Amino acid sequence: MTTESTESQGQRLPTPQSETEKIAAIRNELPVTARYLYFNAGTNGPLPRRSHDALVASSALELDEGRISHTAFTRLFQNLDDTRSSVATLLQCDPAEIALTHNTTEGMNIAIMGLRWQQGDEIITSVAEHPGGLYPAYLLHQRYGVKVRQTEIALPGRDPVEELRKALSPRTKAVVLSHVSWATGMVLPVRELADLAHSVGALFICDAAQSAGMVPSNVYELGVDAYACSGQKWLCGPDGTGALFVRRERWGDIQQTFIGFFGIQFGMSDHDGNYVPADTARRYDVSTVYPGGLRALRESLRWIGEDIGWDWAYRRIATLGRYCYEALATLDGVTMMTPRDQMAGLLHFRVEGIAPPELTEKLGASGILIRDTHDPDANRISTGFYNTEAEIDRLRDAIEQIQATR
Repeated sequence: MTTESTESQGQRLPTPQSETEKIAAIRNELPVTARYLYFNAGTNGPLPRRSHDALVASSALELDEGRISHTAFTRLFQNLDDTRSSVATLLQCDPAEIALTHNTTEGMNIAIMGLRWQQGDEIITSVAEHPGGLYPAYLLHQRYGVKVRQTEIALPGRDPVEELRKALSPRTKAVVLSHVSWATGMVLPVRELADLAHSVGALFICDAAQSAGMVPSNVYELGVDAYACSGQKWLCGPDGTGALFVRRERWGDIQQTFIGFFGIQFGMSDHDGNYVPADTARRYDVSTVYPGGLRALRESLRWIGEDIGWDWAYRRIATLGRYCYEALATLDGVTMMTPRDQMAGLLHFRVEGIAPPELTEKLGASGILIRDTHDPDANRISTGFYNTEAEIDRLRDAIEQIQATR
């Protein structure tokens, strides 16, 4: 059976003769990089031409052929399987351990709410966590009386391992932390943290919104029990796409909070409400993800993984991150908040006398896209594999000029 592909419609990367040619080809595939200095993959990455083409082609197919034919349904099921396989390749796991979601927050809710919580249980997280992982913990407190222990993991000057060690107790049922902090850019030592959580019998549920596509994410090596990611950030896919890895050995621990068409093994249910869960992580699929979005995400993953190379992309992101760190650190009045030895491509900083939203707005007016974050208040830069040193120099100069007008 064949599935539609837009590889011939998008511009395939030629075999580069030099690093300069490779970067130029990458940027040609991302038209927005010709319009802006794009430093905000931590919110939404730039969409490749081929992924846009996949969205258009999928929509055109639905328009011309409809969505309810036998062929359309066969194509849909193949699309789901192919996308699970693509995400599994990225995370280096079994496709059977991948659930398809609409974003990181959905995946975090599925994993966190799926445990059998009781009053007196404890969940450990951090004040620096994203609401996608933090608010489900609050819901546990409101609904079940679970104690939420908020550490200062990922804040500047804190040792993540020691912070977790101090917070763990025999009542800890889950530890919920990010691989890379959205609030400070710190890359956490996930394997050490996961091993600590397991030492008291707790699960380690990881927010991968800022890590999948930015740093290597081999979930087996990381030791995580659940790993939730979004497609629209560092993976350069469309909005409304994401995935959740659930380790096979944890399927019995993480129950189905939501259940849909794929949640039950076909023929394994009765009218009294008894059923057998699906025999893969598709049991956690909440509802259908837009087929065009899945095809577009696959095109992005294939492009980065096969044409660019994940190892190259990871190295490039980290190299540019360090270059940006050094460039900004030389400016008077700039305080770097991301630890230099625990970072990759996400940098947080403050400029004395300029509120973070103001700096974001002023840079945006000059065509430079960054963002500001809160708790702690800061500006944030994402260095993508498509950025250049020259763009970072321009960013630094623009900040210096804004400072001069104060």
